[in-house]
Amino acid sequence: MATPSSAPLTFTTTLAAGDAGMRAQLAEADKYRAFIEAAAQQFGFQPSVICGIGSRESGWGLLLKPPGPAGTGDFAQRKPKPPLRPDRMPPDGKGFGRGLMQIDFDFHPLAQSGNWHDPETNIRYGCQVLAQKLGYVRKNSGLQNLMLLRGAVAAYNCGEGNVCKALAEGSDVDARTTGRDYSADVLNRAGFFQLHGWT
Repeated sequence: MATPSSAPLTFTTTLAAGDAGMRAQLAEADKYRAFIEAAAQQFGFQPSVICGIGSRESGWGLLLKPPGPAGTGDFAQRKPKPPLRPDRMPPDGKGFGRGLMQIDFDFHPLAQSGNWHDPETNIRYGCQVLAQKLGYVRKNSGLQNLMLLRGAVAAYNCGEGNVCKALAEGSDVDARTTGRDYSADVLNRAGFFQLHGWT
């Protein structure tokens, strides 16, 4: 089981319970509730944490092109990576982030040719990736409980190696994440979902 602590955690949030944008995301996440809860249980995470990641990554599909589980994000061009990607964008012309949990085209076979647009598959895969990140961070750092969870969530964004490098430098786990706030923001969003009945 991947869970960083045996007791469920309560996350505080700065987001208002009536925040319109977050309530729209809440309505979208509710469509996938059975998938989120099943995958979270399988890999030992609280469903609210998975909700927070899906919120940050894709707004539960609302921020993708086109909106929904078959949409993609992250259209910033990258250096070519032959033979997988001879050009600066994926060969299908879509963004690097695939689906609700934004599985990265360059690093995951699912995002290259798999059924990433299926919400159940995408959510389960995202939870599997998070569990792998947590295992690595647990083994290679002294983090425990909430900080271990934050380290795993940060690694979901920037990679476990970058999280461990940040820690070795005496920096916060988010030091190398997008916006330098990824895990803190995800857990802030998780707190919003907890206000609305997610554990």
